[in-house]
This record gives sequence, structure tokens and C-alpha cells, in this order.
Amino acid sequence: MYGHVNHANYVHYLESARVEALEAVGLALPDMRRQGYLIVAAEINVKYLAPAYPGETLEVLTWIHEIRGARSLWTQEIREAESQRLIVTAVITGAFMTDGGRPIRVPAAFAEKLSALLVPDVR
Repeated sequence: MYGHVNHANYVHYLESARVEALEAVGLALPDMRRQGYLIVAAEINVKYLAPAYPGETLEVLTWIHEIRGARSLWTQEIREAESQRLIVTAVITGAFMTDGGRPIRVPAAFAEKLSALLVPDVR
């Protein structure tokens, strides 16, 4: 209706990219769930910088800045693929928990796999 992608769609794009990133390091959500664990978004801070338009190809960059206790701090960017125009930035706090909803320190085996996505914050 507005001629551009609705703001609510970006949160879905960000979630899909985090799920794909987890799968890429061997932490598929169904496998984690079978082991009794979940990782959920506890907080999402999104900055909308420019509109994306129907027909554009978007790419989502995803990395982790910190893993501490039950928490992981993720950063994501959505860019228009051809021009690399920055559309959205987001910071997500991930909470690691049991499938019963109790926060739990990230098990070492999971932290080791997540470290493949770790890019220390240099700000």
C-alpha cells in the first residue's frame, strides 16, 4: 500500500537469517529442541534507515558480538544486494533456555559452535 516493504516484514527476515545462521554452524532449531534447549529473542532493537521496494533483492548479514551466561548479543544488517544500500540495522539479545522456559548458561558444545559467528565488538 505504501509502495515499499512494510516494517513488520523486516523482523521476519531477521529471524529467518538467524535461524539460517544457526543451521550453518550445526545448531538447527529442531535438533536443539530434541536436546531440550531453545534460543529465543529476548529483545529486538531495529533501526529503519531506508525503504526497500518490491522486486529488490535483500541480503541479511548476521553475526554475534558476545556470548555470556545464558545471553548472546547478535547484530544484523539488511542491505539491498546490488547497491549494498543499508536498509535496516538490528541488535538482538538471544536467551538460551531449557525447553521448559528456564534460562540456562549456554552449554560449552553449543558455545563452541556459536563461536563460528562471533565477531568481537570493536566499537
